[in-house]
Amino acid sequence: MPVPSSPASTPVGGGRQARWQPHNDQRRERIVATLIELLEEGPAGAEVAMQSITERAGLSKSVVYRQFSGRDELDRRTRTTICEQFTDTLDTALDVTDGSIHHILHRSIGAVVDWIDRHPRLHEFLRRGPAVGDPDETNAMSSLQTSIAARTRRLVSGLAGVIGVVDEPVVDTMTFAIVSMTEATVTRWAHDPTPALDRDRLVAELANYAWSVLDGVARAHRLALDPDQPLLALLERLAVPDP
Repeated sequence: MPVPSSPASTPVGGGRQARWQPHNDQRRERIVATLIELLEEGPAGAEVAMQSITERAGLSKSVVYRQFSGRDELDRRTRTTICEQFTDTLDTALDVTDGSIHHILHRSIGAVVDWIDRHPRLHEFLRRGPAVGDPDETNAMSSLQTSIAARTRRLVSGLAGVIGVVDEPVVDTMTFAIVSMTEATVTRWAHDPTPALDRDRLVAELANYAWSVLDGVARAHRLALDPDQPLLALLERLAVPDP
């Protein structure tokens, strides 16, 4: 998902502008953080009024509109910030140097489940409109899915390359299928007032589904993966050709 600087956040030049830039950046961050707080506190589907934002942030409307060209830019910037927070959480869970495939899948899917469960209003807000750089008709959640799938694809492709397997179209399809399946299933679970599965069972089921897809692709390339072996040790073993 592209995240270019907004016109309001780009220095025009000159010493005075440069001196004020850190102050303006702090104000933008404060305004975005305030909107996120109000979204988290509000009821489902509620729009946060600009007056509520300015009162909570302790700023006038004129100050807010000097930092953003309008409400659309503020909402886009806020969605971008939320996406970055979500991605940071997932990146930590996707650490391939720590654990087996089994552990990494459980840890990563658990991070998705917990984030959506703890931040339902932010998740909903991502679905209501675009982030910075997105087309008007796109919602930020769709862009985030595509971005996460692309990051995961690069990760899987890099690991596959270590053992001499290169099949970009299949890796691309596999990673997007796993990412979109996980997000859609967790969204359904989070919106169900009486879900059939508890949190741990949901994570376990989704991790098993993801493993089935991954294992199927590996077997198609004549690779036998051990889901309980530390991933780096597994890659080291597979990288050594059979005698």
